Amino acid sequence: MSEYFVIVSFELNSKDLLEDWKTLSKEIDEDIAKADGFISRDSGIDENKRIYCLIKWQSKAHHQSFRQQLEARESWPKNMERFGAIANMSTMTPNNLEVF
Repeated sequence: MSEYFVIVSFELNSKDLLEDWKTLSKEIDEDIAKADGFISRDSGIDENKRIYCLIKWQSKAHHQSFRQQLEARESWPKNMERFGAIANMSTMTPNNLEVF
């Protein structure tokens, strides 16, 4: 089993939502830190104001298990609505990498 990275990038719906994103990102950090197989999560912003998130897992299976648990939560639709109010979903680019 090898480590697994999830790299997601997106633009904000508006540049003035950066503080809202930082608040939400901190909440995500607190939630994901409890997940089995979670290693780390870092977020950053580039010179064009594009947000990047790098999430490191012990394995692809750990990532998939956490994602299934998230989507099964009663709060999932509301959480995604909140995320979509901040992040421009049409600009999102997810990348998954198996580390070798």
